[in-house]
Amino acid sequence: MSWAKTSPITGILCLGAFLVFAQETKSRSASYYHTKGEESLLTKSYKTALAQFNECLRIDPYFMPAYHSRAIVREHLGDKQGALTDYNIYLEKQPTDKEVLFSRAVARYDFGQWAMAKEDFLNLLKIPAGGETNTVYFQIGREDVGASKGFTTSGSLTATYFNYLGLIETKLNNYTGAVYYYDSALQLSPSNPDLFLNRGLARQNLGDTVAAKADFEQTLKINPDSYMASHNLAVLSAASNNSEQSEALLTEAIDKNPTLPFSYAERGSLRMKTGNQSGALQDYSEAIRLEPTEPEYWLNRGIIKEQLNDFQGALSDYQQALNLKPDFDKGWLNHGNALVKLKRPKEAIEDYTVAITYYPDYGLAFYNRSIAYQRLGKKTEACNDLTRAKALGIVIDSVMNLKICGNK
Repeated sequence: MSWAKTSPITGILCLGAFLVFAQETKSRSASYYHTKGEESLLTKSYKTALAQFNECLRIDPYFMPAYHSRAIVREHLGDKQGALTDYNIYLEKQPTDKEVLFSRAVARYDFGQWAMAKEDFLNLLKIPAGGETNTVYFQIGREDVGASKGFTTSGSLTATYFNYLGLIETKLNNYTGAVYYYDSALQLSPSNPDLFLNRGLARQNLGDTVAAKADFEQTLKINPDSYMASHNLAVLSAASNNSEQSEALLTEAIDKNPTLPFSYAERGSLRMKTGNQSGALQDYSEAIRLEPTEPEYWLNRGIIKEQLNDFQGALSDYQQALNLKPDFDKGWLNHGNALVKLKRPKEAIEDYTVAITYYPDYGLAFYNRSIAYQRLGKKTEACNDLTRAKALGIVIDSVMNLKICGNK
């Protein structure tokens, strides 16, 4: 009888011990793969680390640190959406983890999710300071965020949060709000050149050129190597018709960072206006080499070639601009103009018609098509287009009006 009573209890105890042992084995296995993943992450073996974190979570889907680690790996591998998913899973359980919340905020910013990134940064400002971490973040080659410095979330990152909030407001075209956040950041970090640069850009967009100029000059005072400050000072100088100073500043910006296409394009545009067509051609050719998918660069180089009487070369550049942007109004207009100069008015009419199809109130297209019709001897069509161009605000010379429409 005693055996019959005690046997089931012994069996239950054995089963319980087995379950505890199994759980411990499971836990150790998940922990093992997480540790291995962390080691791979440190050596930048991201694909290996991803496989190890995947295995960790396959064994134990509730091993939360692995979601954070896997998110970091996914970011390194360019899987922004996957990283955000992992951050979201982790923060569901740990919503006040500043380190992970900051990581998600930055990921959302990089992914273009401005409103959600703003929410995260505002929440970071509400969470009390604390929570030491050894995680180091790097801001490399991004003047709009900060210099190439390492920092950890255990330090005072409030200025960084304000900086990001300013960047987000800039992306949302709320430049007044952006200036407010940069002001707040500068109160905490008054010697950070990137904050002056970013505030200058916001002020420039607000039309406050005097304050913007002061911010860019302060940026260069703190960081003489800031190519963006030199570039934007050049833009302001060009706007005030100081072309000589503007070109010098743009050349300075290019010397500081010769890999930025927009500085070459800006200098090329300035050189076009000052009559240095050969220099402008070189600048736009370099801008195209660095960023061949920008249709404006192809268009402007085509205009320069047209000014140099290279109409066939201009036609080729305009066509490339249209390949990149099929509804490019100025592309169709200039392509048509080059065809007219090549004595191909019939083809030019087709280009102007395409431009009008995309933009029915395109006065210049009607005006230029009128001239093309007139060259083909189609007086009625020419006069109709000229009348339409006038109605759309194009100023028509009286001689041209008489030539095309007679006394009408």
